[in-house]
Amino acid sequence: MGEMYYTWKNHKRDIDVKQYVYYIGSYHYNWHDAMELLMVLKGEIEVSINGENHILEEDDMIIINSNLGHATLAREANSIAMVIHLDPIYFSSYYNDYQLLEFDCLSNTKNRNKESFKAIRNLVGKMIQFIGGNTPTEKLYFESLLHQLTASLVRYFPPKEITSTEMASNKKKNEVVNKIIKYIDKNYKNKIGLEELSNVFGYNKSYISQIVKLNLGINFYEYLTRIRLREATYALANLEEKISDIALTYGFSDVKAFNTAFKGSFGKTPSEYRKQLSIKNNSLSIITEKRYLEETEYWKIMECKNEGMTAIELSQSGINQEEKELFDEEDHQIIKEIRKSLDSSLKKLSKLEGKFS
Repeated sequence: MGEMYYTWKNHKRDIDVKQYVYYIGSYHYNWHDAMELLMVLKGEIEVSINGENHILEEDDMIIINSNLGHATLAREANSIAMVIHLDPIYFSSYYNDYQLLEFDCLSNTKNRNKESFKAIRNLVGKMIQFIGGNTPTEKLYFESLLHQLTASLVRYFPPKEITSTEMASNKKKNEVVNKIIKYIDKNYKNKIGLEELSNVFGYNKSYISQIVKLNLGINFYEYLTRIRLREATYALANLEEKISDIALTYGFSDVKAFNTAFKGSFGKTPSEYRKQLSIKNNSLSIITEKRYLEETEYWKIMECKNEGMTAIELSQSGINQEEKELFDEEDHQIIKEIRKSLDSSLKKLSKLEGKFS
């Protein structure tokens, strides 16, 4: 049993996929060429994309399109998400300007139980059972599931094409924001403001303010406060360190400012939070680095979800967990038939190879 982090590449078919399950932690900014499908398995998270903040609850999902700056933040302790990264080159056989495709896929309380989202949840749940497979059957089945997933996305959420100018603009903005974010992340303990950032990067203050807001969905000072809170919250786990010292160490002007910011983000004061830490043995501590679930953790969550009859369509009851097959009887029978057919074909191929060798 290992971590729930898998990669899959088949260059002959332009397939480059990552699929993993991890704990959503503190606020981090990111961007990449791959399109990303993010689905919440547990808890509640905030996703910021292009100046818009979205709150995702259990079973909700969102597509983050290629080269869009984005950030996630856990709004509840131990929030968990499943993610699929897919290189857009996968669509090159179907669309001329595949790199310009943009999907609009976002679920919420009102629509998460629609057929479209149920179908995608079901496929994503099946995919992670086969992405680590090594047999011809498992490989074929995983790629068939991937094709079903992309076909479902195109069917239910037809992509539109953005202009190449928009794409270039997105990349440039991402690069600028990334530099600014790295600077803030390194210097958050100090007294920094837009004036300093303007001097360091050579952009005027209004442009910096605008580009941070556009990419993160929050303004510069809000982001700075979140970074300070992230680190200060982590420091609160050291029960011997004074709260007043933590406040000053992590960039807050005084304890009052720290209390106000902390309560605004977490609904409790630092002292109340620390009390919970001591009672619950750090179960509410903020995760500051990406941590992937172990397979045993994942199966335990899935078992609880199934018993609770939640909306997610990852499995049905009565399945052998050790074999990692999350299908109903009909699906299971289909797999058996596919395996039988493939085994027969492989035997025939072996005989033919023997004749010509």
